[in-house]
Amino acid sequence: MAARPDGADPVAVADRGPGDLRTEVPMAAPGRRLSPDAVHPRSSLDDLDAFWQRTTVGWHTVYLGLLGVLALIIGSSDDRTGGERLAGLLVVAAMVIIYLLVGRRLLGRDDNSLPALVQLTSSWGCLYALLGMGIDAHFLLFALIPHIWVYLSTRWAVGATFVFIAGVAVVEVGRAGWSSAAAVDALPQWAVNTGLSLLLGLFITGVFVQAEKRAGLIDELERTRTELAQLEHSRGVLAERERLSHEIHDTLAQGFTSILTLAQAIEVVLDRDLDAARDRLGLLERTARDNLAEARALVSSLAPVSLQDATLPEAIERIAARFADETGLEVDLQVDGAGPSLPANVEVVLLRTVQEALTNVRKHAGAHRVVVALRYRGGPAGGATVAVVDDGRGFHPGAATLDGYGLRGMRARVEQVGGLLEIVSAPGAGTTVRATVGAAALPQR
Repeated sequence: MAARPDGADPVAVADRGPGDLRTEVPMAAPGRRLSPDAVHPRSSLDDLDAFWQRTTVGWHTVYLGLLGVLALIIGSSDDRTGGERLAGLLVVAAMVIIYLLVGRRLLGRDDNSLPALVQLTSSWGCLYALLGMGIDAHFLLFALIPHIWVYLSTRWAVGATFVFIAGVAVVEVGRAGWSSAAAVDALPQWAVNTGLSLLLGLFITGVFVQAEKRAGLIDELERTRTELAQLEHSRGVLAERERLSHEIHDTLAQGFTSILTLAQAIEVVLDRDLDAARDRLGLLERTARDNLAEARALVSSLAPVSLQDATLPEAIERIAARFADETGLEVDLQVDGAGPSLPANVEVVLLRTVQEALTNVRKHAGAHRVVVALRYRGGPAGGATVAVVDDGRGFHPGAATLDGYGLRGMRARVEQVGGLLEIVSAPGAGTTVRATVGAAALPQR
């Protein structure tokens, strides 16, 4: 791009009329990629179920252990006849057999099925029989009451608790002779037993329900986190592909365009001027070597070849000189200010902006003179601005050229480093492409 006809500073912001176009890229921080290597943890619901399966051993041990203790008490009692002891032991044996055949298979099922009702009614009936014989078996309530809440759903367990504990009270009243005084004496004990049983049962049930809900939420969060990680990984892959496409467009594609242009120029002068053809061949060879070096650097994910052994002003000077040799246009390089150290990615953005702008001049501008300017910004924050100005034909605001892949790539690059991109053009007035990075890119208040 060439110097403005009015000689204005190519780096300074130009006055903008109705026909001018200004495109600003706001500051944006690059997105952080999540690691895609997250391993699916074991389901929390599976862990909860495994915990429950382990606790069932404790349930079996407690219940059968209490029945064993009761059998020892009955068998060793001297206050009962042999028939009474035999009857009591048969009832305890029936409780053991019913539990082994039915009850132990039902732990963890919450469907108030018929087998659960059989287990509960038979075990509580045996308890009533033992109490009716005068055998003190109240300590079996420590196992029988939790069975109600284990085997039945909460709604059914509440009603069953009232009924089964009321049955204990009825047996006590019957043993006392079915008197009203006995009923009055049994009522407080029934109320206390029922209240404590409901309180304990509802509390334990609530704990397990909350644990199950929490395990489900943890599993859902884990699935969501995995999905987000996969999504971020996909976005990172797409971003990397876009970055590579920009790199290829800004390096290899432009280098091949230069080679093609030089080859066509050699074909024109080959029969008329061998010296000029040899010069063009030498330039063609240098361009091809640079393009090969760019390809190798791209494969190795290194910085541009131009910046590997030179400063940013030197790299821009080389690009401008080669552009002048290839096109025959008058190119004026302007460097203003000291050169503070800039991050490598920022220097790459500025260099690629110059390359893409010069490529657009070659393809579209029809210019005679181009100015390439670099201005460093002083101060602690630093920063720099590059501008490429031509005196070519320009274009209308909103023209299709503005939506070209190269300009989109420039916008994306400048956005990634939090910079500002300006494109100023009008028909017949040339074009200015300006990229500013660092503190100078911040909007003025």
